[in-house]
Amino acid sequence: MVTVRNVLERTVFAGAEVMAGQHGLDHPVRWVHVGEIPNISEFLKGGELVLSTGLGLTSADARHRYISGLMEARASGLLLELGSYLSEVPPDLLDVADRNRFPVIVFRHPVRFLDLSQDVNSLLISEHHRILDELESLSLRIRHALLKTEGIPALIRVLGETLNMPAAYRTRDDDGNPETYGSWPMLPGPFSDVCLHPSVDSHPVPYLRQTILVFGRAVGDLLLSLPTPILDERLYLACDRTAAAIAQDTIRAESLERTRHREDTTLLERLLFAEHPLPGQVKQFASRYRLDGTHSFRVLLLDTGPGPVTRAVRQGLSNIVTCTGIDQSDRCIIVAIGRDAVVNQVPAQAARWLQKSCGNSIIPTGVSASHHHVRELRDALLEADDAMLVARFQGGTTIGSYESLGIYRWILATSPEDLERLLIRPELGPLLDRSPHEVATSLQTLDALLDHPHSKLAAAQVLGIHRQTLYARMHTLAGILGNDFMAPERRIALEAATRAYRFRTAGQQRPTAAEDAIGSSADPCAAPWERHLPPS
Repeated sequence: MVTVRNVLERTVFAGAEVMAGQHGLDHPVRWVHVGEIPNISEFLKGGELVLSTGLGLTSADARHRYISGLMEARASGLLLELGSYLSEVPPDLLDVADRNRFPVIVFRHPVRFLDLSQDVNSLLISEHHRILDELESLSLRIRHALLKTEGIPALIRVLGETLNMPAAYRTRDDDGNPETYGSWPMLPGPFSDVCLHPSVDSHPVPYLRQTILVFGRAVGDLLLSLPTPILDERLYLACDRTAAAIAQDTIRAESLERTRHREDTTLLERLLFAEHPLPGQVKQFASRYRLDGTHSFRVLLLDTGPGPVTRAVRQGLSNIVTCTGIDQSDRCIIVAIGRDAVVNQVPAQAARWLQKSCGNSIIPTGVSASHHHVRELRDALLEADDAMLVARFQGGTTIGSYESLGIYRWILATSPEDLERLLIRPELGPLLDRSPHEVATSLQTLDALLDHPHSKLAAAQVLGIHRQTLYARMHTLAGILGNDFMAPERRIALEAATRAYRFRTAGQQRPTAAEDAIGSSADPCAAPWERHLPPS
């Protein structure tokens, strides 16, 4: 960028004297223009160094209109030749120029305006060629970085090294770290607006910014630290070319990520849902995720479709384990892979991110036990489905972990007919044959007694009744279930029967996600597909 200061350093300007506007000597000069007419500003585009003999500046009113028009047109400065029309620069003109930091330069002897114009314009043309050479060098380095797929950090480094100034790229992703080159005492942003073309801002420091758009979506902002808040054509073009390269690299990276995601999804679907996955598929998955005995995995099943919650859980878990998965319309499957000690933390970490995203009402989620072999992925999915069903049955306030299912593992592994024939009817048949009101009251009382077998007072408090009322209800239960209904062995059987009954009657039977995907040809010896699901 050529400035007024650079122009004054030229040999032909050796006799020039700056009379006003010392603080404006860094204004850019884009051309030289000779003008004497009062309305000269109408013919300017900005950045011109105007040469005048003072012909039209003999009156105060004419001078005011002339100098005001130059400043409104954003001219670089005014050069006056004293002698023919003005012997000295009028004080009113100097005062206006000083207050507005507008340079006023004088020659006290006759000069050839043609020589001045030719010299400055040749300097501008030389600077223009230098800028083109620098931009060509920048473009060449950008192409090399793109061909080598070195990514955005390399593009930011190329821009900073070429311009010899700090550069940065700030992604619109809140979790992304800015890529920087050079020293940034305070990095501007983050940003929410869109800056289609390079523009200058001066807070907190002077900087140039351009938003990177990919198919109309803002993905980040390119930044350049400036010594002064003045937009240079060289910086404008360099920033614009780098922004285009960053957009190309982002499209390439996103295309590769989509391709990889499709490949991972296809491979994972075959391993999760195929009865007998091919050995090559097993080997490919094990190699990709280092399932070589040193790593294990868990399957998480979230009872919700893709959205902010599932993204939060996946991103949170990605901080400690490697995650892959499948997004279905009504549920999401996540496979968390890592070292054994870290994979053991997955249920607690998933609960943490669900709590953070959903508050107290956690989406029903099931987590399988830890597994090491890829062929166990299908079994892990069934375990996660079991755990999710129990979590939904319990109200969705906790994450269901397969290790903590307890008696529900046995209930889920038994067909509804066998539960009814071997457990529920033998233990609770006489009670269930009574009226709905009696069944509800009797089961509520039985639950309290089973939960507090050694404290009638605690059982009465849970029910909200007097202890004498509890004794009356116990007498009624003894008449229905037998006097031994609180004996240790009978108590265990009744507790299992009541849990099975409540779990089974909480909703309708339906196939699990595994059955939907596997089809009717699955191994009958595998985990059962008929599940007792509570209402959605």
